[in-house]
Amino acid sequence: MRLKTTPEDFVVREAVNLHIRQKPARYRVYLLEKKGWNTADAVAAIARQRRLPLSRIRYGGKKDRHGHTFQYVTIDHQADHSLETPGYRLKAIGYATEPMGPGRVLANHFAVTVRELRPEAAARLARGARRVAAEGFPNYFDDQRFGSYDRERGFIAEQMARGRWEQAIQIALTHIYPGEKSKAKARKRRLLEVWGDWAACLSLAETAFERRCFAMLQERPGAFREALATARREELEMWLSAYQAFLWNEVLRRLIARAAPEGEPPAEAAGVAGPYRFVRPTAALQQLVIPLPGRGMRFPAPEAGLVLEEVLWERRLRPGQLEADLLPGLFLKSSPREAWVVPSSVQVEGPQPDERYPGCQKVSLRFTLPRGAYATMFIKATAP
Repeated sequence: MRLKTTPEDFVVREAVNLHIRQKPARYRVYLLEKKGWNTADAVAAIARQRRLPLSRIRYGGKKDRHGHTFQYVTIDHQADHSLETPGYRLKAIGYATEPMGPGRVLANHFAVTVRELRPEAAARLARGARRVAAEGFPNYFDDQRFGSYDRERGFIAEQMARGRWEQAIQIALTHIYPGEKSKAKARKRRLLEVWGDWAACLSLAETAFERRCFAMLQERPGAFREALATARREELEMWLSAYQAFLWNEVLRRLIARAAPEGEPPAEAAGVAGPYRFVRPTAALQQLVIPLPGRGMRFPAPEAGLVLEEVLWERRLRPGQLEADLLPGLFLKSSPREAWVVPSSVQVEGPQPDERYPGCQKVSLRFTLPRGAYATMFIKATAP
Protein backbone atom coordinates (compact mmCIF):
# COMPACT_ATOMS: atom_id res chain seq x y z
CA MET A 1 0.00 0.00 0.00
CA ARG A 2 1.24 3.49 -0.85
CA LEU A 3 -0.38 6.65 0.46
CA LYS A 4 0.65 10.17 -0.54
CA THR A 5 2.73 9.01 -3.51
CA THR A 6 2.23 12.49 -4.95
CA PRO A 7 0.60 15.57 -3.42
CA GLU A 8 -2.36 15.07 -5.78
CA ASP A 9 -3.00 11.70 -4.14
CA PHE A 10 -3.89 13.45 -0.88
CA VAL A 11 -5.97 16.58 -1.41
CA VAL A 12 -7.49 18.44 1.55
CA ARG A 13 -9.92 21.35 1.34
CA GLU A 14 -11.00 23.19 4.46
CA ALA A 15 -14.62 24.12 5.18
CA VAL A 16 -14.89 27.02 7.61
CA ASN A 17 -17.33 29.17 9.52
CA LEU A 18 -15.88 32.49 8.43
CA HIS A 19 -18.04 35.19 6.90
CA ILE A 20 -15.97 36.30 3.89
CA ARG A 21 -17.08 39.52 2.25
CA GLN A 22 -15.76 41.84 -0.44
CA LYS A 23 -16.29 45.03 1.52
CA PRO A 24 -13.00 46.04 3.24
CA ALA A 25 -12.75 45.04 6.89
CA ARG A 26 -10.00 44.68 9.48
CA TYR A 27 -8.83 41.23 8.36
CA ARG A 28 -7.78 40.30 4.84
CA VAL A 29 -8.78 36.71 4.00
CA TYR A 30 -6.57 34.47 1.88
CA LEU A 31 -6.67 31.00 0.46
CA LEU A 32 -3.38 29.22 1.18
CA GLU A 33 -2.66 26.44 -1.33
CA LYS A 34 0.48 24.42 -0.67
CA LYS A 35 2.50 21.31 -1.45
CA GLY A 36 5.58 20.11 0.42
CA TRP A 37 5.12 22.54 3.33
CA ASN A 38 3.39 22.13 6.65
CA THR A 39 1.13 25.00 7.63
CA ALA A 40 3.26 26.40 10.46
CA ASP A 41 6.41 26.62 8.31
CA ALA A 42 4.54 28.11 5.36
CA VAL A 43 2.95 30.80 7.55
CA ALA A 44 6.31 31.61 9.17
CA ALA A 45 7.87 31.95 5.71
CA ILE A 46 5.05 34.26 4.58
CA ALA A 47 5.56 36.42 7.67
CA ARG A 48 9.27 36.76 6.87
CA GLN A 49 8.68 37.49 3.20
CA ARG A 50 6.06 40.13 3.91
CA ARG A 51 7.87 41.46 7.00
CA LEU A 52 4.86 40.94 9.20
CA PRO A 53 4.73 39.91 12.85
CA LEU A 54 3.78 36.24 12.96
CA SER A 55 1.02 37.11 15.45
CA ARG A 56 -0.87 38.97 12.70
CA ILE A 57 -1.37 35.81 10.65
CA ARG A 58 -4.06 33.41 11.86
CA TYR A 59 -5.16 30.05 10.52
CA GLY A 60 -7.25 27.05 11.54
CA GLY A 61 -5.86 23.55 11.04
CA LYS A 62 -2.27 22.42 10.72
CA LYS A 63 -2.21 20.73 7.33
CA ASP A 64 0.32 18.03 6.46
CA ARG A 65 3.18 18.80 4.07
CA HIS A 66 2.65 15.48 2.26
CA GLY A 67 -0.38 16.57 0.33
CA HIS A 68 -2.04 19.24 -1.80
CA THR A 69 -3.93 21.35 0.72
CA PHE A 70 -6.23 24.36 0.65
CA GLN A 71 -6.99 26.36 3.77
CA TYR A 72 -8.05 29.82 4.93
CA VAL A 73 -5.73 32.38 6.48
CA THR A 74 -6.42 35.88 7.78
CA ILE A 75 -3.88 38.67 8.08
CA ASP A 76 -4.49 41.64 10.36
CA HIS A 77 -3.32 44.12 7.73
CA GLN A 78 -5.23 45.85 4.94
CA ALA A 79 -2.57 45.51 2.22
CA ASP A 80 -2.74 42.67 -0.28
CA HIS A 81 0.00 40.21 0.70
CA SER A 82 -0.74 37.68 -2.03
CA LEU A 83 2.32 35.81 -3.23
CA GLU A 84 3.33 32.67 -5.06
CA THR A 85 6.34 30.38 -4.62
CA PRO A 86 7.09 26.88 -5.96
CA GLY A 87 5.73 25.35 -2.74
CA TYR A 88 2.79 27.55 -1.79
CA ARG A 89 0.44 30.21 -3.06
CA LEU A 90 -1.34 32.84 -0.96
CA LYS A 91 -4.29 34.44 -2.75
CA ALA A 92 -6.46 37.25 -1.37
CA ILE A 93 -10.15 36.37 -1.64
CA GLY A 94 -11.90 38.94 0.56
CA TYR A 95 -12.21 40.37 4.05
CA ALA A 96 -13.57 39.39 7.46
CA THR A 97 -14.40 41.21 10.66
CA GLU A 98 -13.00 38.34 12.78
CA PRO A 99 -9.73 36.41 12.46
CA MET A 100 -9.42 32.80 11.39
CA GLY A 101 -8.74 30.22 14.11
CA PRO A 102 -9.03 26.49 14.88
CA GLY A 103 -12.56 26.90 16.17
CA ARG A 104 -13.72 28.19 12.78
CA VAL A 105 -12.85 24.97 10.97
CA LEU A 106 -16.06 22.98 10.46
CA ALA A 107 -14.71 20.06 8.46
CA ASN A 108 -12.15 18.94 5.92
CA HIS A 109 -12.98 17.47 2.51
CA PHE A 110 -10.54 14.76 1.41
CA ALA A 111 -9.73 13.18 -1.94
CA VAL A 112 -7.32 10.31 -1.32
CA THR A 113 -5.81 7.77 -3.72
CA VAL A 114 -4.26 4.62 -2.28
CA ARG A 115 -1.81 2.93 -4.67
CA GLU A 116 0.29 -0.17 -5.27
CA LEU A 117 -2.35 -2.58 -4.01
CA ARG A 118 -2.58 -6.25 -4.86
CA PRO A 119 -6.05 -7.18 -6.12
CA GLU A 120 -7.13 -8.83 -2.87
CA ALA A 121 -5.85 -5.87 -0.81
CA ALA A 122 -7.60 -3.39 -3.10
CA ALA A 123 -10.90 -5.25 -2.78
CA ARG A 124 -10.48 -5.43 1.00
CA LEU A 125 -9.76 -1.69 1.20
CA ALA A 126 -12.83 -0.82 -0.87
CA ARG A 127 -15.04 -3.07 1.29
CA GLY A 128 -13.50 -1.66 4.46
CA ALA A 129 -14.09 1.92 3.31
CA ARG A 130 -17.78 1.22 2.76
CA ARG A 131 -18.02 -0.38 6.20
CA VAL A 132 -16.27 2.58 7.85
CA ALA A 133 -18.60 4.96 5.99
CA ALA A 134 -21.50 3.31 7.81
CA GLU A 135 -19.94 2.52 11.19
CA GLY A 136 -17.31 5.20 11.69
CA PHE A 137 -13.97 4.70 13.43
CA PRO A 138 -12.07 5.57 16.63
CA ASN A 139 -11.05 9.23 16.57
CA TYR A 140 -7.38 8.69 17.40
CA PHE A 141 -4.72 11.30 16.79
CA ASP A 142 -2.54 9.77 14.08
CA ASP A 143 1.24 9.48 13.77
CA GLN A 144 1.78 12.90 12.20
CA ARG A 145 0.86 14.42 15.57
CA PHE A 146 3.90 12.77 17.16
CA GLY A 147 6.79 14.12 15.12
CA SER A 148 8.49 15.47 18.26
CA TYR A 149 8.18 12.15 20.15
CA ASP A 150 11.55 10.52 20.81
CA ARG A 151 11.32 6.74 21.14
CA GLU A 152 14.16 6.60 23.69
CA ARG A 153 13.66 9.85 25.61
CA GLY A 154 9.91 10.34 25.39
CA PHE A 155 7.84 13.51 25.12
CA ILE A 156 9.22 16.99 25.67
CA ALA A 157 6.08 18.06 27.56
CA GLU A 158 6.24 15.07 29.89
CA GLN A 159 9.80 15.99 30.82
CA MET A 160 8.58 19.54 31.42
CA ALA A 161 5.75 18.30 33.66
CA ARG A 162 8.30 16.32 35.68
CA GLY A 163 10.58 19.36 36.02
CA ARG A 164 13.31 17.66 34.00
CA TRP A 165 14.28 20.73 32.05
CA GLU A 166 17.64 19.53 30.77
CA GLN A 167 16.05 16.39 29.34
CA ALA A 168 13.27 18.46 27.79
CA ILE A 169 15.59 20.89 26.03
CA GLN A 170 17.93 18.11 24.98
CA ILE A 171 15.07 16.37 23.14
CA ALA A 172 13.94 19.69 21.65
CA LEU A 173 17.41 20.42 20.27
CA THR A 174 18.63 16.97 19.25
CA HIS A 175 15.58 14.88 18.33
CA ILE A 176 15.81 13.62 14.77
CA TYR A 177 12.52 14.16 12.96
CA PRO A 178 11.17 11.79 10.31
CA GLY A 179 12.52 12.74 6.90
CA GLU A 180 15.41 14.91 8.13
CA LYS A 181 18.41 15.13 5.83
CA SER A 182 21.55 13.18 6.65
CA LYS A 183 23.54 16.36 7.31
CA ALA A 184 21.02 17.51 9.95
CA LYS A 185 21.04 14.05 11.54
CA ALA A 186 24.83 14.04 11.78
CA ARG A 187 24.86 17.51 13.32
CA LYS A 188 22.33 16.56 15.97
CA ARG A 189 24.27 13.41 16.83
CA ARG A 190 27.35 15.56 17.25
CA LEU A 191 25.42 17.93 19.53
CA LEU A 192 24.58 14.97 21.74
CA GLU A 193 28.23 13.89 21.85
CA VAL A 194 29.42 17.31 23.07
CA TRP A 195 26.34 18.02 25.21
CA GLY A 196 27.39 20.06 28.24
CA ASP A 197 30.24 21.77 26.40
CA TRP A 198 28.13 24.78 25.52
CA ALA A 199 30.82 26.55 23.52
CA ALA A 200 31.15 23.47 21.31
CA CYS A 201 27.37 23.24 20.99
CA LEU A 202 27.17 26.91 20.06
CA SER A 203 29.74 26.39 17.32
CA LEU A 204 27.46 23.71 15.83
CA ALA A 205 24.27 25.78 16.14
CA GLU A 206 22.47 26.67 12.92
CA THR A 207 18.96 27.79 13.87
CA ALA A 208 18.11 30.93 15.81
CA PHE A 209 16.62 28.79 18.60
CA GLU A 210 19.80 26.73 18.89
CA ARG A 211 21.97 29.85 19.01
CA ARG A 212 19.77 31.44 21.70
CA CYS A 213 19.78 28.30 23.84
CA PHE A 214 23.48 27.53 23.68
CA ALA A 215 24.51 31.17 24.13
CA MET A 216 22.32 31.36 27.25
CA LEU A 217 23.66 28.07 28.62
CA GLN A 218 27.23 29.15 27.98
CA GLU A 219 26.60 32.26 30.04
CA ARG A 220 24.32 30.61 32.62
CA PRO A 221 24.91 26.84 32.84
CA GLY A 222 21.82 25.18 34.23
CA ALA A 223 19.33 27.72 32.80
CA PHE A 224 17.57 24.96 30.89
CA ARG A 225 14.03 26.11 31.66
CA GLU A 226 14.77 29.69 30.65
CA ALA A 227 16.44 28.52 27.44
CA LEU A 228 13.52 26.28 26.50
CA ALA A 229 11.16 29.21 27.05
CA THR A 230 12.83 31.04 24.12
CA ALA A 231 11.29 28.60 21.62
CA ARG A 232 8.60 29.97 19.34
CA ARG A 233 5.21 29.90 21.03
CA GLU A 234 3.80 27.73 18.28
CA GLU A 235 6.63 25.21 18.72
CA LEU A 236 5.99 25.05 22.47
CA GLU A 237 2.29 24.51 21.90
CA MET A 238 2.97 21.72 19.42
CA TRP A 239 5.13 19.90 22.00
CA LEU A 240 2.32 20.16 24.52
CA SER A 241 -0.28 19.05 21.98
CA ALA A 242 1.75 15.96 21.08
CA TYR A 243 1.78 14.83 24.71
CA GLN A 244 -1.90 15.57 25.23
CA ALA A 245 -2.69 13.55 22.11
CA PHE A 246 -0.64 10.62 23.37
CA LEU A 247 -2.43 10.53 26.73
CA TRP A 248 -5.82 10.88 25.03
CA ASN A 249 -5.01 8.04 22.63
CA GLU A 250 -3.85 5.87 25.52
CA VAL A 251 -7.17 6.35 27.32
CA LEU A 252 -9.16 5.49 24.18
CA ARG A 253 -7.12 2.42 23.25
CA ARG A 254 -7.61 0.98 26.74
CA LEU A 255 -11.34 1.65 26.66
CA ILE A 256 -11.56 0.01 23.24
CA ALA A 257 -9.69 -3.05 24.50
CA ARG A 258 -12.24 -3.35 27.30
CA ALA A 259 -15.13 -2.94 24.86
CA ALA A 260 -14.03 -5.86 22.70
CA PRO A 261 -16.24 -8.96 22.94
CA GLU A 262 -14.82 -11.71 25.12
CA GLY A 263 -12.54 -13.96 23.12
CA GLU A 264 -12.27 -11.41 20.28
CA PRO A 265 -9.27 -9.15 20.91
CA PRO A 266 -9.36 -5.83 19.03
CA ALA A 267 -7.54 -5.52 15.73
CA GLU A 268 -4.36 -3.43 15.89
CA ALA A 269 -2.32 -1.20 13.62
CA ALA A 270 1.18 -0.15 14.60
CA GLY A 271 1.71 3.48 15.60
CA VAL A 272 4.68 5.71 16.37
CA ALA A 273 3.57 6.28 19.97
CA GLY A 274 1.55 3.14 20.58
CA PRO A 275 -0.77 0.80 18.68
CA TYR A 276 -4.15 1.80 17.31
CA ARG A 277 -6.90 -0.61 18.35
CA PHE A 278 -10.13 -1.14 16.46
CA VAL A 279 -13.44 -2.78 17.34
CA ARG A 280 -16.93 -2.65 15.91
CA PRO A 281 -18.76 0.28 17.49
CA THR A 282 -20.83 0.01 20.63
CA ALA A 283 -23.42 2.56 21.71
CA ALA A 284 -21.12 3.58 24.59
CA LEU A 285 -18.15 4.21 22.29
CA GLN A 286 -20.25 6.15 19.78
CA GLN A 287 -21.45 8.49 22.53
CA LEU A 288 -18.16 8.73 24.42
CA VAL A 289 -16.49 12.11 24.86
CA ILE A 290 -12.97 12.17 26.34
CA PRO A 291 -11.45 15.52 27.36
CA LEU A 292 -7.89 16.27 26.36
CA PRO A 293 -5.86 15.90 29.57
CA GLY A 294 -5.04 19.27 31.08
CA ARG A 295 -6.34 22.21 33.05
CA GLY A 296 -10.11 22.25 33.38
CA MET A 297 -10.65 18.64 32.28
CA ARG A 298 -14.09 17.26 33.06
CA PHE A 299 -15.10 13.68 32.36
CA PRO A 300 -18.72 13.11 31.26
CA ALA A 301 -17.88 9.39 31.36
CA PRO A 302 -16.28 8.61 34.75
CA GLU A 303 -14.62 5.45 33.40
CA ALA A 304 -12.47 7.59 31.10
CA GLY A 305 -11.25 9.61 34.08
CA LEU A 306 -10.36 6.43 35.96
CA VAL A 307 -8.40 5.15 32.96
CA LEU A 308 -6.46 8.42 32.75
CA GLU A 309 -5.56 8.12 36.43
CA GLU A 310 -4.34 4.60 35.70
CA VAL A 311 -2.20 5.84 32.81
CA LEU A 312 -0.71 8.66 34.87
CA TRP A 313 0.00 6.35 37.83
CA GLU A 314 1.95 4.04 35.53
CA ARG A 315 3.96 7.02 34.30
CA ARG A 316 4.46 8.27 37.87
CA LEU A 317 2.54 11.46 37.31
CA ARG A 318 -0.29 13.14 39.19
CA PRO A 319 -3.30 14.84 37.56
CA GLY A 320 -2.17 18.11 39.17
CA GLN A 321 1.04 18.03 37.15
CA LEU A 322 -1.06 18.26 33.98
CA GLU A 323 -2.82 21.39 35.23
CA ALA A 324 0.18 23.44 36.36
CA ASP A 325 1.92 26.15 34.34
CA LEU A 326 4.82 24.46 32.59
CA LEU A 327 6.22 27.82 31.55
CA PRO A 328 4.78 31.28 32.26
CA GLY A 329 1.35 31.35 30.63
CA LEU A 330 1.88 27.94 29.03
CA PHE A 331 -0.13 24.94 30.21
CA LEU A 332 -2.04 21.94 28.92
CA LYS A 333 -5.51 23.25 28.14
CA SER A 334 -8.33 20.73 28.17
CA SER A 335 -11.09 20.55 25.59
CA PRO A 336 -13.63 17.81 24.77
CA ARG A 337 -13.01 15.40 21.90
CA GLU A 338 -15.42 12.78 20.60
CA ALA A 339 -14.05 9.25 20.79
CA TRP A 340 -15.85 8.07 17.67
CA VAL A 341 -16.25 9.78 14.31
CA VAL A 342 -18.45 8.95 11.33
CA PRO A 343 -17.37 10.29 7.92
CA SER A 344 -19.87 11.84 5.54
CA SER A 345 -20.20 12.08 1.76
CA VAL A 346 -18.11 8.94 1.27
CA GLN A 347 -17.42 7.87 -2.31
CA VAL A 348 -15.36 4.80 -3.22
CA GLU A 349 -13.94 4.40 -6.72
CA GLY A 350 -12.20 1.20 -7.68
CA PRO A 351 -10.36 -0.99 -7.50
CA GLN A 352 -8.87 0.24 -10.78
CA PRO A 353 -5.56 -0.40 -12.56
CA ASP A 354 -2.77 1.72 -11.06
CA GLU A 355 -1.06 3.67 -13.83
CA ARG A 356 1.96 4.40 -11.62
CA TYR A 357 2.57 0.82 -10.53
CA PRO A 358 1.93 -1.63 -13.39
CA GLY A 359 0.30 -4.85 -12.28
CA CYS A 360 -1.12 -3.20 -9.16
CA GLN A 361 -4.43 -1.55 -8.40
CA LYS A 362 -5.56 1.69 -6.78
CA VAL A 363 -8.59 2.79 -4.80
CA SER A 364 -9.77 6.41 -4.74
CA LEU A 365 -11.76 7.75 -1.80
CA ARG A 366 -13.64 10.97 -1.22
CA PHE A 367 -15.04 11.80 2.20
CA THR A 368 -15.58 14.58 4.70
CA LEU A 369 -14.45 14.52 8.33
CA PRO A 370 -15.13 16.96 11.17
CA ARG A 371 -12.20 19.10 12.26
CA GLY A 372 -9.50 17.29 14.17
CA ALA A 373 -10.22 13.86 12.64
CA TYR A 374 -7.53 12.20 10.54
CA ALA A 375 -8.01 10.89 7.01
CA THR A 376 -5.09 8.52 7.57
CA MET A 377 -6.99 6.98 10.49
CA PHE A 378 -9.94 6.41 8.17
CA ILE A 379 -7.55 4.38 5.96
CA LYS A 380 -6.17 2.42 8.93
CA ALA A 381 -9.70 1.61 10.09
CA THR A 382 -10.52 -0.09 6.78
CA ALA A 383 -8.02 -2.91 7.43
CA PRO A 384 -9.63 -4.82 10.35
